[in-house]
Amino acid sequence: MICDALGHGDNDYWIHVGDGPCTEVHLDRSSQIAGYCLVVWRLGHVAEPTQLEPEAASAYGRDVLAAGRAVIAAFDPVKVNYFTLGNTVPHLHTHIVPRYADDPMAGGPLTWDKVVGPPVFTEQALRDQAAALRQAGL
Repeated sequence: MICDALGHGDNDYWIHVGDGPCTEVHLDRSSQIAGYCLVVWRLGHVAEPTQLEPEAASAYGRDVLAAGRAVIAAFDPVKVNYFTLGNTVPHLHTHIVPRYADDPMAGGPLTWDKVVGPPVFTEQALRDQAAALRQAGL
C-alpha cells in the first residue's frame, strides 16, 4: 500500500503533510492522537533501515527527527515516541506518536488501539493538524 501511494498526496489512509529530503510525512486518518504521523522512506522500496547505505540511513534519521521536532513545536506533547515497525506493512516508515499529560496510558506504553482506530478527528481537524505541522517546519 505504501509504495503505490507515495508521491500521490492524500488518500483514504492519510493526509500528506510534507516532504523531507528522503521521506514523505503523513497524518494517519485513523489517528486517536493529535499530531500522530508517519514518516515514510520515499526513495525506493526498502523494508529495514539496515538496508540503507550509511548516509541514506543518516538522512532518514534526520527526517524522522525533523518530524518529531515539528510535532513538538505544533502540539507541545509531554513526550514523543518513535516506532519503526513494518510488521504489517514492510516498507520503511516510522510512527511519530506524541504523548500528552491526559494520555490514556500515561507513564507506560500505548496499546495500538490507543494510537489508531475508528476516526475521532474530522477532516477539518486533520487538515488543521497538517497545517500546524507545516507551520512548525514540515
